[in-house]
Amino acid sequence: MSAGNATRTMFTVFAAAVSLCLCAPRVSAQLLIPAYTEYRADGIFGRGSTAQAGLGAVYQFGPYVRTNVDAAGGATWYNDRTRGSGRVDLIGRFLLDPFREARLGLSMGGGLTVPYASGDPHVRPLLTAVVDVEGRMRSDITPALQIGLGGGTRIGVVLRTSPPRWR
Repeated sequence: MSAGNATRTMFTVFAAAVSLCLCAPRVSAQLLIPAYTEYRADGIFGRGSTAQAGLGAVYQFGPYVRTNVDAAGGATWYNDRTRGSGRVDLIGRFLLDPFREARLGLSMGGGLTVPYASGDPHVRPLLTAVVDVEGRMRSDITPALQIGLGGGTRIGVVLRTSPPRWR
């Protein structure tokens, strides 16, 4: 191989490597979905009973992991008193069927919740564990039932606006 051919071959290999490096972020970006909204209604039963409605955002971290950031507010009944209450959740979930290949989707996860009841001097984060069962998407909304522990036994109905291809 002559010096001219070797230089041309090296330049071709270098140009191909640079092209691959420039295209790789775009290809991986196509696999990520933008954050989407979830609406929820929860009952939490433990030391008192709580009913709350909330709103949150769901972020994708790879095909199988979703992280939810939610805020909810409502009322808590404890010791014959009703108080305003709220909470903020940060929960990571592992999805067993992120591509909607099955009719129902199961996910499990955990994270932190910070509950607050009006007049409560002890606001502290608590660990949370959840299991979700998602149904079929209807009119751009995916319904889910969430059961878990965190500040009491949690039962929630969730409506997610995820893209049609992903859970």
